[in-house]
Amino acid sequence: MRFPTFRWVFVAFALGNLGAVFLRSANAVIAPDLMRDIGLNAEQLGSMTSFYYITFALMQLPLGAALDRYGSRFVIPVLMIPAIIGCLVYARATSYPEVAAGRLLIGVGTAGGLMGAVKTFGNWVPANRLSTMTTSMMALGGIGGIMTTSPMAWVNAQYGWQNIFYGSAGIVTIIALSIWAWTRDSPPTSTTIRSTGNTFEGFVAIYTNAAFWRMAPLYFSMLGTLLAVQTLWAGPFLYDVLSYSAPQAGSALLMMGIGAILGYGCSGPLADRYGAPWMLVAAQVLLIVTLAVFVGTPHIPSQGLVALLYLCFSLGAAFNVILLPQARKLFAVQMSGRAATALNIFGFIGAFFFQRSMGYVIEFHGRDAAGQYLTIGYQWAFAIPLVCAVGALLNYLPIVFATRKKGLHDA
Repeated sequence: MRFPTFRWVFVAFALGNLGAVFLRSANAVIAPDLMRDIGLNAEQLGSMTSFYYITFALMQLPLGAALDRYGSRFVIPVLMIPAIIGCLVYARATSYPEVAAGRLLIGVGTAGGLMGAVKTFGNWVPANRLSTMTTSMMALGGIGGIMTTSPMAWVNAQYGWQNIFYGSAGIVTIIALSIWAWTRDSPPTSTTIRSTGNTFEGFVAIYTNAAFWRMAPLYFSMLGTLLAVQTLWAGPFLYDVLSYSAPQAGSALLMMGIGAILGYGCSGPLADRYGAPWMLVAAQVLLIVTLAVFVGTPHIPSQGLVALLYLCFSLGAAFNVILLPQARKLFAVQMSGRAATALNIFGFIGAFFFQRSMGYVIEFHGRDAAGQYLTIGYQWAFAIPLVCAVGALLNYLPIVFATRKKGLHDA
């Protein structure tokens, strides 16, 4: 086989990211079905959905070490095997422990796609194009989020959520084989640099870097909030607070998916042109404003306004992806996999924290006579990521001031 070009490397990893986004977002649409068919309450739904993120987070540090030592082409397809098994377990589940186990396996199996791409892209493209290529891949992968809105609602109504996950097992298998066949860790004209030193010492260097700790809470806030809301609570909020039908909810969630694609697509070019710190501040302010609306005035009268808010929410939060190449630039190339995964762990810990804490708060405030969870529960639930978002922005501002003082795009 002829050595792959970067075009095929890009396509293979974009497909992997699309599959991961689809699998982690699916519960937002099928949440009512899971609660009905398996008997889950809000706390169990939030906990089960968040298991994906905690396993995803726990995989990041060993994943970074494996990527630096063995490369993405080998590590990522092998890692996808648990995702295939997890889809089958999920599809056959009839109880809370079974869907939780399936979700855990899916989290393990999809933990490496984005990090494998960041690691590999850094070997194929110049540093000043890394943000653009990474975010372009994320924008294409965002189609997976679009697929879990109105299209998935239709497929779920026709064939059931179980068949969706049976089909997903086959698709993940094809993606894993594509990454093995279509990618290489570096171009044929360059030498792949492998990590040979003490892996633990590499993580010590990363986690004692002052600039890294300015970025980590912001990534925790932006990615954690996006995942917690888009992949779960955005749907129940529409059903319980605004009394939307399934088609209406699917349309609003579609706008959230479009916002994420727009955010991923434009964040890289904007960061490469104007600097990541400035773009991150603007995006975080947009996220804070939309969260404040959900907390302060959740009974939004216009469906058009809801759609706009959902789009703006995911547009701002999706800028999280430009933190990955920003963190990667802090360290040597042989540590790039560990640098990316060391930051990525915070986003998925954030998703786990926000999904579970929001579920606890919503469940604590109870339901009305019709069985719907109360608006006040959602208001207090959205207040959690709002407070964290403000704190993370304030913590990140010194990087922006340092960038302005130096006259550079990146701190």
